Order: sequence, then C-alpha cells, then structure tokens
Amino acid sequence: MISSNFESVMQKIRVYLQEKNDCRVFDKDIAKALEISTEHYSRSKTENKIPLQPIINFCAKENIVINYILFDQMPESLHKTTDKIISVKYFKNVNSSAGGGAFNDEENCEYLDLDLNTIKRLGGIEKAKHIEALNVTGESMEPVIKDNSIVFIDKTSITPKLNEDDVYVVNTPNGILVKQVILIEELKKIQLLSYNKLYLPEIFYCDEVTIIGKVIAVRAN
Repeated sequence: MISSNFESVMQKIRVYLQEKNDCRVFDKDIAKALEISTEHYSRSKTENKIPLQPIINFCAKENIVINYILFDQMPESLHKTTDKIISVKYFKNVNSSAGGGAFNDEENCEYLDLDLNTIKRLGGIEKAKHIEALNVTGESMEPVIKDNSIVFIDKTSITPKLNEDDVYVVNTPNGILVKQVILIEELKKIQLLSYNKLYLPEIFYCDEVTIIGKVIAVRAN
C-alpha cells in the first residue's frame, strides 16, 4: 500500500532535490517543487496526509519512477526517460493457461513500466503495488485472451463469488491456468471454464488450487 508516513515520503523528495540541485532543501522548497502552497504543505504535514496528486505530477515532470517515493520499492533505475512512472512485476517466462511451471515471486521476475493513464485504467495508483503481469500461452481463452497476451492481475482479489464468472489466474495440479472460475460452494469445488469451447471444463476441490489473482486487464503482446 501507499506509505502512510508523510515525513518518509517527503524525505525521499528532499534527498532527490538536494542531489539534483546540490544544496540544502527546506520544506518551502519541497512545496515549490510540488507546486503547492506552503500552507497546503504545512496542513498536510500536520494531518500526516500525503498530497498524492501533486506527487504524481512531480514524478511525471521529473521522470521519476513513483514506486520508490510512495511504495519503498527501489526499481532498477530511479529515472525514466519516458512518461512511464509506475513499474509492476512482470513474469515474462511464467507460461499460464497452457499449464506447466510454478508461480514464484523470486523467479523470472522482471518489471513492466506503465504510464499513469494505464494505471488509472487498472484501478488507480493506490492499487499499483498489488498489480502484477504475466504471459498467457495457448488458445484456451481465445478470442478474448489471445495466445502470448499479457494479463494484469489484482493479487488482492482471490475469492471468487457465487453467481459470478470472473477470470482468475489459478495454480492447479495441472499448472498455472487462466480461466473463468465458477464456485460450487456446496461441493467445496471450483469449476474452471475456457472461452474456447473446444476445451473441456476442469473441476478441482478448493483445497487443491491456489488463486493467485483476478484478471483485470489484457494486453496483446
């Protein structure tokens, strides 16, 4: 989640400005850099309330990856020469949908840089820390999710609801699958459905599988 500590966030901005300008930086200098009044800055400091939009604008203007400022995540490079200011974990070599492999946070992880508009479409900057991306292989979810697409998942959404057929990334005995998930509560089972009707449904007991996250967006690769 976004840091709730005003001072820790502003200290990162202070250090950045000191290194950039090679001089001491005071609160009034940070307020100026964020394009807010000193009164606004002081009020936010007193209330321990982070001025989110000014910080987003500042990072975009300075081409700074915002993960470091807000999430304490140090990217490979603090600066980006593009408008892509958010980085999310990207499991490029984890093949889902066709099965096989295992989902491991420490293995095959790269970072995918996204611009602010994309992050907004994915639910907003507050959710960015919980969004991850991975490749999908196979034709089981066509025509909606094509072979070699990238799916973005929300790792906080792992509980399918009755009478819904949302798409999830699921770790099963047959590998990692991207499927519609139907909860069969009375049997303590879940049914995994493909969009491509050539693929038969699969049914597992709930304790046989782990839901990794809900698919919230798809990008052709």
